[in-house]
Amino acid sequence: MVKRKSAKLKAQIVLELLRGKPIEEVSREYQVTVADLSEWRDGFIKNGEAGFKKHPSDSQIAEYERALGRLQMEIELLKKKENSPISSRGNSFRR
Repeated sequence: MVKRKSAKLKAQIVLELLRGKPIEEVSREYQVTVADLSEWRDGFIKNGEAGFKKHPSDSQIAEYERALGRLQMEIELLKKKENSPISSRGNSFRR
């Protein structure tokens, strides 16, 4: 069974290559083919750590969804606060 490597681990492995460690040595140490290492290195040089992720935009979409959820919660809380009896009494004192 082939164990998948995380983007962070791939970046660390590639950095070892870029620092001059022989590719064959890295291949044996991490049990990764030389072809995979070459592909990872080229992807890293082109895209950084994001190049290892299957769908880099997914993390950005998830971030936007979380922000949207927070904003929706704030809106609901403000609506409840606006419609609460305490809020209504508070506004009558200001008039």
